[in-house]
Amino acid sequence: MEYQTYDAGICIMTRVLNLMSGRWKPIILYLIRSDINRFSMMQRAMPKISKKILTEQLRELENDGLISRTVEGIKAPYVVTYALTDQGASLRNLIDSMIEWGMEHFKDDYSEMLMEEFRLKSPVNFFHPGE
Repeated sequence: MEYQTYDAGICIMTRVLNLMSGRWKPIILYLIRSDINRFSMMQRAMPKISKKILTEQLRELENDGLISRTVEGIKAPYVVTYALTDQGASLRNLIDSMIEWGMEHFKDDYSEMLMEEFRLKSPVNFFHPGE
């Protein structure tokens, strides 16, 4: 009997997971999708992320074609906004499904009040459970 070998380097699932790998990328995509689309807004929504890491994650998402970056203004201070590309927006159902799955399987780990905030999909409260 001949066995087929597996090569993670060419696996579709590996490529998808690599696009969203990292602690912050799924959250950043979720925030941008929820119109929290400026650097300072994202940093307020994720107080534990450093400026350096947020910048790196945004650059990687942009390089991977999941978000676009727009700079407005002729001179400083510039207004920089981020938006999901068509490819990034197509991840919406996947992100929503991941949140729903987590809400079902981790519901005993969260208070009922926090679960209600998850259900309402309030992104600021989603990432600031104490507020």
